Amino acid sequence: MIYLLSGEGRQAMRTVASRPVLYAFDFDGTLAKISRERAGVKLSPSIHEWLRELAARASCAIVSGRALSDLTPRVNGAVPYLVGNHGLESPLTPAVALSLAEYVCLGWMKQVVTDLAQPLKVAGIEVENKRFTLTFHYHGTDESAGVQAALAFLLNRLTPAPQLICGKASVNALPPGSTRKGEAAHSLMIHLRRDGLFYVGDDDTDEDVFGLTEGLVMGVRVGQQAESRAQYYLKHQSEMEDVIRFLVHRIDRTPESYARGR
Repeated sequence: MIYLLSGEGRQAMRTVASRPVLYAFDFDGTLAKISRERAGVKLSPSIHEWLRELAARASCAIVSGRALSDLTPRVNGAVPYLVGNHGLESPLTPAVALSLAEYVCLGWMKQVVTDLAQPLKVAGIEVENKRFTLTFHYHGTDESAGVQAALAFLLNRLTPAPQLICGKASVNALPPGSTRKGEAAHSLMIHLRRDGLFYVGDDDTDEDVFGLTEGLVMGVRVGQQAESRAQYYLKHQSEMEDVIRFLVHRIDRTPESYARGR
């Protein structure tokens, strides 16, 4: 993987900034600091300001695992395009697909209450109902891989069988056939008539975007990971502001020394 803020990484961003691309970002752990207190996660004032600046110059989107009803107030108008529930809630999603997903999740929640409530409680797992998908959170364990595998085994008892996406201390259950992050981001790129996709994410859920075989011109993972399909990486979430600021000034063709000092 190539460090995005290295000389090579900056040159790649200069090239991207010269093209009409869609700039898309994950939310938790990427634009906003990740936290176990999910309700308190929000954009910093400076990230919000620079996102607005980028969105005034180029097509921008946020693609999150959060439900849109949860994500929208946290973004507070910084970018015009929001995709929630791991790609399922998109401006392009047909209403019938959302209705079907809601029906499936209602059925799953009944099964959770009647069949899975006790084992989930014993394991200290919290169920988050996001209307169209479910997320099962676990914390406080040094055996996260084992907990994740056991939870996935348990969730495969749900009917209909869900698509499972493992995240940080969580397993996400999506209705079968649901649009995921990669497809949603690519479809939005085409809809907006952009000729490429620049994407930054921090989680295994974002590997769906990094694995796109068409459209992705630059994939960036927050945190270096050898197994990632992203070509570039950032060392810390705190570097996101530098990246967005750099892109704004490259699109404006203002001096890079000014971009770093503003």
